[in-house]
Amino acid sequence: MADDVELLIVGGGLNGLVLGVACAGVGLSVAVIDRENPATMVGERFDGRTSAIAYGSRLVFAAIGLWAEIAAEAEPIREIRVADDNSPLFLHYDHRELTPSDPEAARADPPPLGYIVENRVLRRALLERARTLPRLKLLSPRTVARMEATTVAATIELEDGERFRTRLVVAADGRNSPLRQAAGIGVVEWPYRQISIVTTVQHARPHGGVAVEHFLPAGPFAILPMTGNRSSIVWTEHADLAPHILALPEADFAAELCTRFGDFLGAV
Repeated sequence: MADDVELLIVGGGLNGLVLGVACAGVGLSVAVIDRENPATMVGERFDGRTSAIAYGSRLVFAAIGLWAEIAAEAEPIREIRVADDNSPLFLHYDHRELTPSDPEAARADPPPLGYIVENRVLRRALLERARTLPRLKLLSPRTVARMEATTVAATIELEDGERFRTRLVVAADGRNSPLRQAAGIGVVEWPYRQISIVTTVQHARPHGGVAVEHFLPAGPFAILPMTGNRSSIVWTEHADLAPHILALPEADFAAELCTRFGDFLGAV
């Protein structure tokens, strides 16, 4: 029995789609299976998070045909400032201090330290690219029912009874991956007793491409520059306090956030 695809990826999130697009782009036959409808995955309310794309990852995205669709909505990180609680001192990283080995590049403005991109922008670019690749099958919304594996191949059966034979299965179906558990692959885990609150804010002053990270008693509070006068907030809080903060009315939530954010960018 011949393989239906060379690579079968269960999970069409950012990791699964990047791998699928990269492999299909160089000629491997790939199937990506995900339980979510693609239209839902690019909706503004599906995922309010952002991703930090390192400069090296930007080069990978360009090589697999993605960066041109992302660049206009990617905010360069030009500086990073890291401070410990209320200390007057901070660590400072500046893209202008990078020294490229290429003499031509050294005469130009150095590349940024990375980029902040909304996850929905990444998903949209990935899905659009996936639809252009004849060697990639995007099967969604579809759900895996079971997997059978031998030493030379694996067979995936979907809930509707369709079966796929493949040489390699990638479990990209989340941190509590059912496929990983079915394969008997164990994990070591421990609780941090912290919850991260993620939100996007607008502010009066431009951020200048500066990312700020405060290390506060409850955990890190990151202010990550987005396009426009916006920043993505990753606010780490004690697990017993976070639900109360999330339940606050919007004005009270904003006031609580501002006590950690500060006033360096004006009204938030």
